[in-house]
Amino acid sequence: MHTHMISVIVKNQPGVLSQVSNLFTQSGLNIDSLSVGKYKEIHTARMKISLTAEENNLEKVIKQLDSLIDVIQVNVIRQNPAMNLIGNQLSYVFSNRTISFWLVAYSLFITLLGTNIPAPLLALYRTQWNLSTGMVTLLFAIYAIVVIPTIIISGQLSDRLGRRKLLIPGVLFSIIGSVFFTLSTNIEMLLLSRIFQGLSVGMLNGVAVAALTELDKKQNRIKAAFIGAMAVTVGNALGPVISGFLGEYAPFPTKLAYLIHMFLAIPGFIGLLYMSENVHPSRKNIQLHRPSVPKDIRKRFYMSGMTSFIAWSIMSLMLSIIPTYINEIVGSSNLSVAGAIVALVLGLSTVSQLIFKRLTIQKLVLSGYILSIFGLMALVITLSTKSLFFLFLTTVLIGFGHGPTFAGSLALTNEISPNRSRGDIIASFYVLTYLGVSIPVLGLGFAAHWLGLNNSIVLYSILMSIMIFISMFHWNLDRRIEKKIDSVYTLE
Repeated sequence: MHTHMISVIVKNQPGVLSQVSNLFTQSGLNIDSLSVGKYKEIHTARMKISLTAEENNLEKVIKQLDSLIDVIQVNVIRQNPAMNLIGNQLSYVFSNRTISFWLVAYSLFITLLGTNIPAPLLALYRTQWNLSTGMVTLLFAIYAIVVIPTIIISGQLSDRLGRRKLLIPGVLFSIIGSVFFTLSTNIEMLLLSRIFQGLSVGMLNGVAVAALTELDKKQNRIKAAFIGAMAVTVGNALGPVISGFLGEYAPFPTKLAYLIHMFLAIPGFIGLLYMSENVHPSRKNIQLHRPSVPKDIRKRFYMSGMTSFIAWSIMSLMLSIIPTYINEIVGSSNLSVAGAIVALVLGLSTVSQLIFKRLTIQKLVLSGYILSIFGLMALVITLSTKSLFFLFLTTVLIGFGHGPTFAGSLALTNEISPNRSRGDIIASFYVLTYLGVSIPVLGLGFAAHWLGLNNSIVLYSILMSIMIFISMFHWNLDRRIEKKIDSVYTLE
């Protein structure tokens, strides 16, 4: 016999309570406690039922309960008696929508933190196993390659199964990735570790923003996208700070940062196990499909997606090639300096999102683009002068440019996405994002064999600048179209 807590979401109308309680009575089950309160949505209520019963008897009642017309959703928490009190308390805490909102944001943050821990350590891995430039960029980008199909599948599954069922394994895979990094002794294990990190990032990025939108009391899409973008950039920024400092000054330089990440990720994993969500899983058969975007928003979706592609293509250069080859670029081999550069560029991305958040989406993106172009110019000067000052200037400009472009593109995508397919559309957005993270920098890494590292970076900067100018043209065109539409509505 085990004690169970049952949460039943019902239509708030007369007779529902008696229907539910009679069902348990007719099955010979005694309810230990029962409480009823208003639920999040209008005309709905939540019943919290505690009872002790055998597993087989409970299953029959749950099936009958789920079939009642006035019952919207049934969740059962099965517990051993020894864990009953702790479990009930956790379930009560994480049933709060605000707490659940920040729990999802924390889970996204801690997952991205773990993903970026390897950035300053790539120089150590490169030395230990004599890795080529192409192999270094593959090690950085392999997780992004895994992310793409994971995002596609996760977004579709979450629209049918609920966000929580994807968030839980996402954080778990992040922990497994850190475990494998800690145990790594060769390049094959490093690649396997990155694959698990790719799975975790794909699940979290494909689902977290949709979950944040649904958990926000006002379902504010701009706020959800902003918090999601902040969690991503802050997590990315802190990861290399921790690993760079510990890699240079602490014992176990390639292990300690991952152990800290595991310690920080476990509370998020436990919290998600007890989190409730306002998503009624679909009872239809799950049929996976290629990512699709409604025709009426397709043009603006691709515009925002390509903006994120460009922003992260430039950022991936700062996260992989620059810290790994910082000795060749400016003559410094200190891991804490490499980690500081990665942290600074991502930290400034976060700060710039706060500074520019009051701008319209179009102005946000265009401001970021201008700063990014100046950052690429400073990078080219850095290569010719080998100046630490110009590397610092590059980092500042690209960091400040990345924040507005990424936040603006994500905000536009979330704003134009219809509720019924938001998870799928945001997943498609991140597909374009991670193509930007992986494909261009992989091309740069292999081009370095023929052109040399410096020439490859210069060519990369020129191509990115051309793409920015093309994208700026489309954003300006979109702004004019929106102004015309607004003026028509005003006249009417």
